[in-house]
Amino acid sequence: LFHTPPLHTHTHPAPVLFSRCPVGSPGQAGTPPTPPLVAGRARERTMPRAKKLKRKQSQKQKGVQKKSNKKKKQDEVKKEIKEYDPKDKTKPIPLEYELWAEKKGASLNVIHPCKIFQRRPRTDVTEVPQGEHGWEYYIHYDGEDRRMDQWVPYTQLRFTGPKKKTDKKEDDHHDHHDDVTRVRNVHEIQIGEYIMPTWYFAPFPVEYSKFSKLLFCEFCLDYFGNKSDLARHSRKCRWTHPPGNEIYRSKETNINVAMFEVDGKKEEKYTQNVCYIAKLFLEHKTLSYNTHPFLFYILCEVTPRGCVMVGYFSKEKFSEHNYNLACICTLPCHQKKGFGKFLISMSYELSKIEGRTGSPETPISDLGLKAYNSYWKSKLIQVLSERKEPVTINEICKITSMTMENVTQTLKALDILHYDNREGHHISIPESMIKLYREKKARLEAIRDTVYVRPVDPKKLRWFPFHAHEMYKRDRKKGET
Repeated sequence: LFHTPPLHTHTHPAPVLFSRCPVGSPGQAGTPPTPPLVAGRARERTMPRAKKLKRKQSQKQKGVQKKSNKKKKQDEVKKEIKEYDPKDKTKPIPLEYELWAEKKGASLNVIHPCKIFQRRPRTDVTEVPQGEHGWEYYIHYDGEDRRMDQWVPYTQLRFTGPKKKTDKKEDDHHDHHDDVTRVRNVHEIQIGEYIMPTWYFAPFPVEYSKFSKLLFCEFCLDYFGNKSDLARHSRKCRWTHPPGNEIYRSKETNINVAMFEVDGKKEEKYTQNVCYIAKLFLEHKTLSYNTHPFLFYILCEVTPRGCVMVGYFSKEKFSEHNYNLACICTLPCHQKKGFGKFLISMSYELSKIEGRTGSPETPISDLGLKAYNSYWKSKLIQVLSERKEPVTINEICKITSMTMENVTQTLKALDILHYDNREGHHISIPESMIKLYREKKARLEAIRDTVYVRPVDPKKLRWFPFHAHEMYKRDRKKGET
């Protein structure tokens, strides 16, 4: 009764894109179809280029949009600063506003110029009384390092003060910070029994942004926001030392120290946690989540519970620029005990075993540069005081593993590199400088009351270069095959 139409009722044939017959024999029966290789290759060639062009155009549009948004924001800030009335306490002070603040010192308070970076409601009261100012401000002191930035109440700010001495280099030096990274997100950390105020921003995961204080396990360096989480972890954690090879152990004045070499490729999580801690105290550290190219040397205090980290330095496994140190950090609670010079001397002792000269990677922080200058000066005075015969700069480089640039720079700083028309450049160190160096060394060795760590003793070092391990593995594989 009912006519059912066929399933395929197309009246027009589908368009043919590629010929199924070989060239020279159109319509020949029994010939296999040729695949569309030419057209397919052309498509493969053109598509990536089109994608690149689209990507570039979108990036340009995003860049223009970012610049326009940044300019709009700057214009809004300037307008807000221009319209602000300091006499009106009900309104908050605009961001980027320049004024003065009472900088509290140990014995004297100083009025210092500053700039406002961030603001927040007052944390000392739940409800602000009528007529009082209801904001706190995160300020940066002009010409000071960012570790001095802090939150201050409104009563500590001044709208008049001494004449400002702006340093353009210092301002340009801090321009690389954006609105997020220039404000500290973590205010304190606790490792074991030590509680340390932080200095800089560190990009911890988003879920930890609500905690102003982070708690670290003193052995595996896992971090937590609550004490209960740390206590639960401590009951399960079985670590007693860093996950690496112990290469040095020594008994120093009132302390026992040990050094461990940790491979960033094998222990990725542990080394990333070390980098998180270092970023809180180093402004110029670039936090790389790929720790595979680096070796970490963890300096520990040996306690009855285990080996607890007090500082570290890292270096590249294969450095193109002959850097023997990439990053160095001593925890603030363990500073001024000789750990910094110990880490620096360890990096140079490793360079001596490798048979090459080395230098730290730049830029160096102000405290790091101070420690390096002190080490370089004491090392050169030690070498020159022990050598009775004349010594050249190349010989000093071989003895100390310092680069020629660092040696000449330190000799000039000590004012013992002189030039004569007859002899040319020559080194002459006065006896008074050698005498002061020996007196200081004797005074440090006589310390018995406080903790002090001397530089590395090469006789106690047990270490082989990383490339030597790789060559040994390669030779062993060849022998097995």
